[in-house]
Amino acid sequence: MIKAVIFDMDGVIIDSEPIYQMWLEEFLEYQGISVPESELRTIPGISTQAFKEKVEKWWKCCGVTNKTGEEIDREFDTFCKDKKISYKNITSPYLKPTLEHLRNAGIRMAIASSSPLKNINQVTSEIGIDHYFDVKVSGEAFKHSKPNPEIYLYTADKLQINVNQCVAVEDSTYGIRAALNAKIKVIAKKDDRYGYDQTLADFIIENLNELPEVINKMFKKSTFIT
Repeated sequence: MIKAVIFDMDGVIIDSEPIYQMWLEEFLEYQGISVPESELRTIPGISTQAFKEKVEKWWKCCGVTNKTGEEIDREFDTFCKDKKISYKNITSPYLKPTLEHLRNAGIRMAIASSSPLKNINQVTSEIGIDHYFDVKVSGEAFKHSKPNPEIYLYTADKLQINVNQCVAVEDSTYGIRAALNAKIKVIAKKDDRYGYDQTLADFIIENLNELPEVINKMFKKSTFIT
């Protein structure tokens, strides 16, 4: 029986990737760094550390060899510092009713996101969902990012629930592979904007309100209160 649902955040709980992509493109233009569209499409879903490695490579390809990824990342943070984002306005449809449904059914919930923990806490606080989650885990705590399964294995351990009793809700190729590598079944929230390969997921849903029915199908048992 399913005992826990582990959510990714960006792209699942909030539709933040278009905003982050816009800010990144503005930053690249400001810095005079030209990056192919195919490279920009690799950014959604990656960890902070992977982002630092990626931008350092971009700068070097443009002839800027005296900046580290750490320095570029700090400059990007400064660039975005005064930019405002309302997480309430980009909350995924049906999020709160779905979380309430899961909680009423006795399902434990967690967030396993590549975003910094500070950002995870800011999002859950602003949109009023912090109380639904037993565990919140950031990829910044691990040496290896998604698709490495470490974050999912750690989250399941913190929940004290076996991985075969967990379901992950993801969107990106990295996230889906991370959960599968941890032997956790995956439901992908459909997103065809960034070239994600979601074909490896056990199920693909359009909206979060489909979660209870899909989980029932996956485990072939009526788990939820209707």
